[in-house]
Amino acid sequence: MGLSGKKGVDISSLNGNVSIEKIKNAGYDFVMIRCGYGSDLTVQDDNQFENNVKKCEAAGVPWGAYLYSYALNIEDAVSEARHVIRLLKGKRPTMPIAFDMEDADGYKRRNGMPSDKMLVDICKRFLAELKRVGYYPMLYASLSWLNNQLNDPGLLNAYDVWVAQWNSTCDYRGNYGLWQYG
Repeated sequence: MGLSGKKGVDISSLNGNVSIEKIKNAGYDFVMIRCGYGSDLTVQDDNQFENNVKKCEAAGVPWGAYLYSYALNIEDAVSEARHVIRLLKGKRPTMPIAFDMEDADGYKRRNGMPSDKMLVDICKRFLAELKRVGYYPMLYASLSWLNNQLNDPGLLNAYDVWVAQWNSTCDYRGNYGLWQYG
């Protein structure tokens, strides 16, 4: 991906009306924008996505996107892929499109946590759908999830990985394209 030494930020509606110019002037090289979460429902679109894309493009800042997953099965993964494809229609991201597989808010745990094999299969299906339509897919997960729930060479060697580990060093032992350290 050629990102060695590059710094970026991830943003979503949780950050409000972000100034991309301030991000650029602070020395950041790219932005990863949350496009939404969950299934292909307009109520699950990130309400700042369109605005953030326009601002990145106007400022000449490379951008990619990510979707926070609530998928519990393959059908959910397909719907989530459709969600991203719908939101990216007519847009030209220059960074990867990431699948955020974790359970930060406990949704999966509360609704019947899928087996590790199913979690891997969900990731593979989502990422394959994005690749099939011409995007550069990437898997986002915490160090713990990468080492435990998603520890499958058929997944981790097939796609770039964005490691979430808030630390001064990245302890992930596999290949990765991005590291979120803060």
